[in-house]
Order: sequence, then structure tokens, then C-alpha cells
Amino acid sequence: MAIRGFRTKIALHVFLLVLVSAIITDVLVILVVQGLLVRNHLNNQRSILQTIGRAVLDRNVPTEFPTPGNAPAAEADLLEPALWPAALIIQPDSRRLHSHSGAEYPLSQLQAAAEVVLRTGHGHTEPIGSAWAVYWWQPKAFLIAQPIMHGDRVRGCAAAIVPAVSLYTRLRQYNKPVFIYIALNTLILGMVGLYRIFRIYLRPIDRIVRQADDYSQDEDLFFTFRQEDNELNRLSSALNRMFKRISEDKSKLRETVASLEKANEELRRAQGEIIRAEKMASVGRLAAGIAHEIGNPIGIVLGYLDLLRQPDLGREEHDDFARRVEQEIQRINTVIRQLLDLARPKDSAAQVTSAHEVIADIAGVMGHQPMMAGIQLQIDCNAADDRIWANADQLRQVFLNILLNAADAIRAARRDADGFIRIATACVQTQVPDRPAWLSIDFTDNGEGIREDQIENIFDPFYTTKEPGKGTGLGLAVSYMIIEKMGGAISVQSRPGQGAAFTIRLPLYFQAPAAEPAGADHRSLNA
Repeated sequence: MAIRGFRTKIALHVFLLVLVSAIITDVLVILVVQGLLVRNHLNNQRSILQTIGRAVLDRNVPTEFPTPGNAPAAEADLLEPALWPAALIIQPDSRRLHSHSGAEYPLSQLQAAAEVVLRTGHGHTEPIGSAWAVYWWQPKAFLIAQPIMHGDRVRGCAAAIVPAVSLYTRLRQYNKPVFIYIALNTLILGMVGLYRIFRIYLRPIDRIVRQADDYSQDEDLFFTFRQEDNELNRLSSALNRMFKRISEDKSKLRETVASLEKANEELRRAQGEIIRAEKMASVGRLAAGIAHEIGNPIGIVLGYLDLLRQPDLGREEHDDFARRVEQEIQRINTVIRQLLDLARPKDSAAQVTSAHEVIADIAGVMGHQPMMAGIQLQIDCNAADDRIWANADQLRQVFLNILLNAADAIRAARRDADGFIRIATACVQTQVPDRPAWLSIDFTDNGEGIREDQIENIFDPFYTTKEPGKGTGLGLAVSYMIIEKMGGAISVQSRPGQGAAFTIRLPLYFQAPAAEPAGADHRSLNA
């Protein structure tokens, strides 16, 4: 079936190429012949016009409208309106010896051309109008004006309109047999070309295809060829060598596939371990800060407990101190619970997640950190839809890592008093009407920023701009890997001394129709 379709395509292309070649040749020939005919016709008309004009000037009878009774009428009558729709013969003093014209070709047009010729002493040719020729539009007529000379002196000028439509009409009639010849030529040459192509190339290819169709994996495939198959015998030999190598490498290919599958599984485990290690490193930094944060409420609780031991304490004061103790203990409980929620391993499966809730959780954890003292955390969750298909635990890890880096950058810039970190969300519209496709999450700070030569490398593993011992170089690399796995993208813009802006884009969740099974293909709309 494939060979048959191949033959049909070859036949169509052969006939088309022969036909196009013949038509192009015909067009070129017609254009050249058409130009020659028009040029020769105009030359003949110029000669005739000069002869008539010279005869009229020789008689030199001053009449503007010749009649059968006057002297130059016999020569002027040769300028028939059927052949010359407009004609003019004048002397250098602009005296007309003959003139006739119609509405289509005004006499003023000939008069202007004749005056130019009388002034310059050179002939003048001007195309007028347009008419359909053989293959394209050409001038409908030509205005020719010829000087009538006597030695070096201009005796007068003869001007006339020469129609060209009759030339085009005759040429179109002569071109009709050419189309018949083109059709016959295309048919004959196409059949001969197809016969040679089928005999030289397609028959050997057909034989190779039949041998390939009969091939079984349990046997060796060997392509045969004939000496007259010329270059195709090289193809057969190459195919034989190729299938021999494929047969020899089957076992190696299976071993390679098994090895790649094993390596891929190990790579996935290593990625998970890297994510967990980086997560614990971030949690460790938080724990150090939270330990200091817990010390303050514990001191307050101990102070209130000491007050509660006083024997002369009134009932109202006792209840007030107890309530204050309860508030501080609840504060400690909230901080510890948030830290445990962040550090506790969770199910890694993705699910519908509210990005705003994750941002609120991380903001709550960071609010207790001493490193955030003096830094204003601004939350602008303006996105109308924040539902994404993601792993909430890994998303928290990404947000936490960016916030920790921002806090470190602000402290490095010594802007603890006026530092700020702004988290803003927005929906990015797509070409689909009323359907946001991406959730954009921006983290902006006024820290020390990132140099231009460092931006290209900040997402590389083990690359860090911090001092030795203050960064693992894995935080942003792991964040990049997590966001990419969720089908999103992360980018950064920064100028040294002016802070940095990290932008995360994640596909918004899209509920698949009830009639279709919910799958990865229906969970998001790609921009």
C-alpha cells in the first residue's frame, strides 16, 4: 500500500513538473515574441507615418480639415481612423496640415507629443491604457510621434495613436495550438519518465519491501539484489549490514535499557534525598531561631507562675495571671506545631492545593524568627484563583527557602530597620477567554541583590553567594527542580544593591469534564 501511494506521488510530481516546465517555456516564448511583434509593428507604423507626413508636407496645402477636393487629402486619407484612431500632422509653426481624433484619444495629447518632437528633433513613443494580452496586462495602444526631416532641419511632425489590441488577439489565437502541444508533450514525456523511474528504481524498492514484509524476528533478514539495480544494490548491502548489527546488539540494548531504568530509579531516590536534606537544613535554621523565640514566653510563664504562688493573691488577679500563662503556653504550642508541620514527612502525592494557604502558613512560621526582626513581611494575595495541582509540603519548602534567602540578603545589606519582603500573587491570562491559566507568585526584597554574573548560576547545585559555612548551595537548585516537576517555572531579576525579585509561575488547576477521566493532561491549562 505504501509503495502504491509512493508511485502515485511520483506520477503526480513527474506530470506536474513536465507541465510546469512546458508552461513556463511557453510563457517566456510568448512574452519574447509579443515584445518583438509590438516593436516591429511600431517600427512599421513609424515608417508609414513618416512617409505620409512627408508627402503631406511636400504638397504643403494649409488645411486643418482635408476634404476630397483639396491637394493633400489623397495622402492624408491614408491615415484611416480604423487603423489610426487619432492622427496629427503639423509644421514647426504649429500649423496643422491634418488632424482627426475621437473621444477616447483627445487631439491635445497628440499636440503635446508633437511639440516635444518639434523641439527636440527626436521621435517619441508613449504607451496608453491597458488591455489583457496573452498572459498579462499590456498597453492598449501607443502614441508615436516622428519628426519629418529635411537634412538637419525639422520640417514638421506626424503623430498618431497605434492600437495594439489586434496584435494580442492574433497572438492568443496562435497560442491555442501550443496548449494542445503542451498537453500531448506532458502526457508523452510523463509516461516515458514514469516508465523509466518505475523500471530503474521502484521495482527494486518494491522487491526490498516485500522481503522486509516477510521478515520474522526469529530469522535473519537478507536483502537480495541484481547487478542491473545499480546504486540500489548498495542500499541492499547497507540494509543487510544494518540489520545484522541490529540483531547483534539486541541483547546489549536490553541490558542498556535495564541499566537506564535502574539508574533512573536511583536518580529519583537521590532527588528525594536531596529535597529532604535541604528541607531539614532549612528547618534546622528555623529551629535555632524558634528556640530563641520560645525562651521569651517561657520566661514570662515562669514569672506568672511565681506570682501565682503568692498567698495574698486575689481571685481576679489569680485568674488574670492564669489566663496570661495560658496565652504564652498557647503561643509556644503554636510555634512548635508550625515547626513540626514543616519538618514532618508527608505524602508526596500532588493534590489540589491553595497557594494562599501555603503562603499564610510560611508567613506564620517566619513571623517568629529573630532574623525577621525589623523586616516588614507584606502579603498581597490578589489572585482570583489560587488552586494549583502541587505537593503542598514541597511548595512550602520552596517558599521557605526563598524567604530565608531574602532575609539573609536584607541582613547582609544592613537594612534590618527598613527591610521588607513582599509576596504578591496574580493570575496570568491566556488567549482562552475568561480562563486564567497560570498563577504568578512574586517574592520581592530590598536586600543586597545579585550580581549579573551570578544570576546565570544561582540555580546550579552547590553554587552559593553566601560566605563559607552559611549556605549549602542546594536551596535554589532544589526549588528549581520542584517547580519544574510541578510543570511551572522560576526566574529571578536583580540589580546589585537594589534587591531581588523571584517569580514563580505554576499552572492553575483545571477540573476535567465529568465524562473524561481525571488525569495529568486535564489538571492545568498551558499558556
